[in-house]
Amino acid sequence: MASHQSFTRVFWNTIKDDLIALFRDFHDGTLPLNSLNFGTIILLPKKSDAKVIQQYRPICLLNVSFKIFTKVATNRISAIAQKLIRPTQTAFIPGRNILEGAVILHETIHELHTKKQDGVIFKIDFEKAYDKVKWSFLQQTLRMKGFLDKWCNWIEHFTQRGNVNLKVNDQLGSNFQTKKGLRQGDPLSPILFNIVVDMLALMIARAKQVGQVEGVIPHLIDDGLSILQYADDTVIFMSHDLEKAVNMKLILSTFEQLSA
Repeated sequence: MASHQSFTRVFWNTIKDDLIALFRDFHDGTLPLNSLNFGTIILLPKKSDAKVIQQYRPICLLNVSFKIFTKVATNRISAIAQKLIRPTQTAFIPGRNILEGAVILHETIHELHTKKQDGVIFKIDFEKAYDKVKWSFLQQTLRMKGFLDKWCNWIEHFTQRGNVNLKVNDQLGSNFQTKKGLRQGDPLSPILFNIVVDMLALMIARAKQVGQVEGVIPHLIDDGLSILQYADDTVIFMSHDLEKAVNMKLILSTFEQLSA
């Protein structure tokens, strides 16, 4: 985005009228946004000697004009992210430090060792996290969070109505439409993903309220610590109780079926 931002600043007086007109049409519902919503998927190696498909990360290079719309939407949602997303999530939230989770994890382990308390701590990672998000679940989550129908409709157009092609060995394939997922490379995807995975934290919180699961160090944190999230990296904390561990597994399985 750096080169695009530089271009926009330099030529703002030339392009501003056309760009503002696009936003007016967008707000009025007359802009055919799908005509701008296209991109090219490229594969970036996760390691220098990548040989199999699992060692590559797909990134979608989106049309610049379209990314201006999603960037504006991202800024609007980020302004209220503190109210939308529980404090257990520390990634991509303005006003939260990405190191907060690591500090809390370290202090929790230290406290358990010092007080010689039992507990279970394990880390889970969402496989192909962005790629597997169900659009229907995203829309349900947005409405549950209080998004107006207009915003839900906008986000539906941003995430569902586009075309992509795949670039391999400098050759572009045919255009196609995806059926699920959030595109890596879209400025809006990280905050939308956080909204989706916040539902896992909510499910665990509600289970704690009725005694189905139990966190650790309840003498330091009200109701005990049960989850820490950094984007798709999640750490789960449980009391040393087999029945409650089974309940936690059921919650994780349920969230998987609902969201991916």
